[in-house]
Amino acid sequence: MSIYCNFEAKRKDTYSYNINDTYMRKQLLLLIALCSILFTACQNTKKEAAPQAEPVDTDTVIVDADQYLLMETSEGNITLKLYRETPLHRHNFVKLAKRGYYDNQQFYRIQNNFTVQAGDPKSKGATRETPLGENDLVYTIPEEIQPEKFFHKRGALAMASYYKMEKSSGGHFYFVTGFKYSDTKLFNAEDAYNKRLRKQVFDSITQSAPYAQQLKEYAKDQKRYMPKIREVKKQITAATDKVMEKRQQFHYTPEQRNLYKTTGGAADLDGYYTVFGEVIEGMDVVTKIEKRAVDSKLRPLEPAIIKRIREIEKPQ
Repeated sequence: MSIYCNFEAKRKDTYSYNINDTYMRKQLLLLIALCSILFTACQNTKKEAAPQAEPVDTDTVIVDADQYLLMETSEGNITLKLYRETPLHRHNFVKLAKRGYYDNQQFYRIQNNFTVQAGDPKSKGATRETPLGENDLVYTIPEEIQPEKFFHKRGALAMASYYKMEKSSGGHFYFVTGFKYSDTKLFNAEDAYNKRLRKQVFDSITQSAPYAQQLKEYAKDQKRYMPKIREVKKQITAATDKVMEKRQQFHYTPEQRNLYKTTGGAADLDGYYTVFGEVIEGMDVVTKIEKRAVDSKLRPLEPAIIKRIREIEKPQ
């Protein structure tokens, strides 16, 4: 905006000159024309302003209690419980449901014995030729990952993510169908999760001062400074060990292990994505959707549609 103001000031100053002078008249006319073009561009820019990073949030949503929603689909109804302990995700999902964001969307990705996914706004009325899965809202949600409480058991409701362990999608969600786990597979899932936690700590320390500055300096000539680089990484590893010694290793509770072994789920997703609710009625409807025939991109050949999602009182 300041450049336009400067041109306006120059235009006013020009009037103090002798306008009878032919040269000055030409200059004045050119300057006025240029100002007119610039102000028009400014007005057009205002009309085409970039979308906000976060939507304007005017909905009042209870933040200290579980909430319940009824999802009406073309295959039947699904009753959802959203956890009070994941308020950011719960609030976002309720807000979008109120605004009709999910109304008439299709479940665009189905992976048998794993997940059923929806949330693409362009899936409303989409034909088979419409690419789905890459369209989303313009914002993300900070993670609320709590696998010690909320895990990927069968029937879990979770948010998808482009930034594993960090941020969730604004609109894409999935239901877990999963499979039954053996003790060995559960131990492997625990081990993988603990390794991810360690990597988080290691990366965080690496990015902190003075390690980040040293590595940046040594990177200018890695061949020359390789011994020093190794020494810095050794120090980071030792610092990571100290942090991890004070942290408890993650292990599934006996109840979680039993559910994964008898009912099933997707334990390999724990620690990656935020589980913020669960199906309490209508899991047979989710299963019906899951069993649909799909193409090579896991898109159902016959669409399963979310008619609408509305708030309800806690089921008795």
